[in-house]
Amino acid sequence: MADAYLPDETDLEIIDLLVENGRLSAAEIASRIGDVSERTIRNRLNALIEHKLVHIGALPDPNALGLKVFAEVLLVVEPGMIVPVAERLVPFENINYMSCTLGHYQLMLEFGAEDVPALYAFVDTIRAIPGVRETEVIVIPMILKTFGYTTQAFEKLRAEQGRDKTS
Repeated sequence: MADAYLPDETDLEIIDLLVENGRLSAAEIASRIGDVSERTIRNRLNALIEHKLVHIGALPDPNALGLKVFAEVLLVVEPGMIVPVAERLVPFENINYMSCTLGHYQLMLEFGAEDVPALYAFVDTIRAIPGVRETEVIVIPMILKTFGYTTQAFEKLRAEQGRDKTS
């Protein structure tokens, strides 16, 4: 891989700062790191993005988007069909996460739906994809934390149980 980008210590510092606050400007990052110019930070950030080492964007709370039913789906996929099956699944915006796994299942994904009938319909869509042999669906009644942040559902549960954020 001639064009592989290997992040150095400065790149890792940039990533750490962006994990804390993804809205930091290049000037603020340069100031916090020290001894690095704003232009250098912009160039390094562009390289990190171009080489797909970081993605900058908003991470919405799935509950806030009206998704009320969530499921993990484990897939048994025919040999040689992982990529074709994954390619069929990637475009679905309601899939929050997908990964290859080892063992009995070859793919795992998590998705949200508006209601139970929509969940059933989407699982049927997954099962109809050529190469999918078997599915196991685990319904998730509530997502409490995602992408490192607690959700509205967790805050509501906390309030219902009479606990504040400091408890």
